[in-house]
Amino acid sequence: MNKKLMVDLKKTVDYSYFIYFRPFVPDYENAYFLIDSNVYHFHKYRFNSLENVFIFESSEKNKNFDNVQKVLSWLRENRCKRHDTLVVVGGGIVGDLGGFAASIYMRGINFVQVPTTLLSMVDSSVGGKTGINFHDTKNLIGAFKQPIEVVIDTSFLDTLPEVEYQNGLAEVLKYGLMFDKQFADFLNDNYDSILNKTNDNVIADMIYKCCKIKGEVVKEDEFEQGIRKFLNFGHTIGHAIEVDSDHKIKHGYAVAIGMYLESLIGMELGELDEDTVYYVKKLLLRYNFDIDYKIKDSFRFLDALTGDKKAESYGIVLSLTNPIGAGKIIKGVSIDFVMKILKKYGVLNG
Repeated sequence: MNKKLMVDLKKTVDYSYFIYFRPFVPDYENAYFLIDSNVYHFHKYRFNSLENVFIFESSEKNKNFDNVQKVLSWLRENRCKRHDTLVVVGGGIVGDLGGFAASIYMRGINFVQVPTTLLSMVDSSVGGKTGINFHDTKNLIGAFKQPIEVVIDTSFLDTLPEVEYQNGLAEVLKYGLMFDKQFADFLNDNYDSILNKTNDNVIADMIYKCCKIKGEVVKEDEFEQGIRKFLNFGHTIGHAIEVDSDHKIKHGYAVAIGMYLESLIGMELGELDEDTVYYVKKLLLRYNFDIDYKIKDSFRFLDALTGDKKAESYGIVLSLTNPIGAGKIIKGVSIDFVMKILKKYGVLNG
């Protein structure tokens, strides 16, 4: 598929850029390449001719200040200049860290996003959010830094482990549930070919649709003051689950659980009806997500929940959908109420 989408950001300064759906060719001038170690291992032939390469071992534990400093030192030692470009090749972790490094090196240099996982293709590579983890809080430190372009080459998915492919599907489902009932029904109808990757056109259309939705959201709300908060569906509880599991549960799997649990909380608040919760649950189960979870350390879970960026002084903020495809924001949900509902459904031991 050779297509392109514009992420139109012209409200103040023009930070617009294109998302290209095409094979990735690393032919950038004056470029420095930050590449995920697994991607480099499986696709080394693509990078053999490159000079300025930094191989990064991606993990949530490595998404920290120490590794940002290593990237900054590498850029400096290799004489990266203000108008050079950092090309970031990999999943969401290296994209977040690399984008953050690009945002602070020499007060900001150009960078290109080349997402290689489904999760990063449909979510983290679009929209300009960058960041690192700090003191057990996910993405606590970061900046908004738009890439100059995004290149989505779906052939990278050929070497993506099944667990990582599944990891990205939760974010895909989120777009349908929060923004587009017709797309949610498409995902429901085509689950077999999507799960088993038996139809390249269906998968390409799926990724394109996700990027189109997110591009429109970012155009409307670049700095997350309104509709962009809809993208946080499942993330408030999901991030706390990631921390509680010591990051053994990957982001997408945690978000899937979070979408279900947040829907239950919304139903108990009277903001969702049972049919909506059933639709969310059925779609998650159809995509083989395990939505049962038992909190291991209630204090750690609670600390992550209240320390999350989406929390406010008077309670947490939930992004919910009711009906399907029509997102809304619920503010001021008390922590005590959340914990009470989690106890009711057996997530938290009484």
